[in-house]
Amino acid sequence: MNSRFVDSNIFIYVLMDDPAHGSKSVRILTGLEEGRESGWTSTLVLSQVFSHLKKRKNYEAIDKFYDYIEGSPISVTQTTRQDLERAKEIKDEHHLSWDSWDDLVLASQMERLKLTEIYSADRDFDRFQNIKRIF
Repeated sequence: MNSRFVDSNIFIYVLMDDPAHGSKSVRILTGLEEGRESGWTSTLVLSQVFSHLKKRKNYEAIDKFYDYIEGSPISVTQTTRQDLERAKEIKDEHHLSWDSWDDLVLASQMERLKLTEIYSADRDFDRFQNIKRIF
């Protein structure tokens, strides 16, 4: 079974009922829920989603997201110090700056999990040769 990483914007588009990307993001999550493929995300992604919702004072969506993650088949990996160290190495290898530090950390997590595909609308992932962005 194919396994893919899920970026924060997929969850945010669904929770915020984004008119441009919400329905596509729902289809992605539905595919994972129905077991057509397996999905991974990380504690960093969860934190990004919670922070985004908090910043917009969308507290109802915070509760909804928490409940979703608790019952979701999407696996959640911890963000480790080794992920941060590898992110720095990836930054140097790709001649990137720290303005994309969170993408670098996710790239290091994907590498650790041996994942090469990510569900994301973030075109910054297109800079990584070993990551295929799907959206």
